[in-house]
Amino acid sequence: MDVFEASTEQRPPFTIIRARGELDIAAEPAFHQQVEAVLAQKPRRLVFDLSELRFMDSSGLRVILDVYRRLGMGERVVVCGLSPRLRRIFDVTGITGRVGGITAYGSLEDALKSGTSG
Repeated sequence: MDVFEASTEQRPPFTIIRARGELDIAAEPAFHQQVEAVLAQKPRRLVFDLSELRFMDSSGLRVILDVYRRLGMGERVVVCGLSPRLRRIFDVTGITGRVGGITAYGSLEDALKSGTSG
């Protein structure tokens, strides 16, 4: 069992939230608290870097989707580093892979490049 950890980094115009380990119902309160602290700072653009996340259940998806809705959808919130399993979950649930969904980038570098064109 991987212990869940979350950290943040500022790379203007982005705030990056990195999630590591297993994000399940037991870890969701810590993740939610970290996300709320970031939202209190009114980020311009937010990247969820999930490249080191080994597992995520619906409680983690709910937090990300809530942030996406609260920040007005569009490119203000993106995800990156999805494993094949997480990519499938995001696509099947309709969170990514459709018009109006969250944009998913293969890597953090790709996500950060998206900020240079807007």
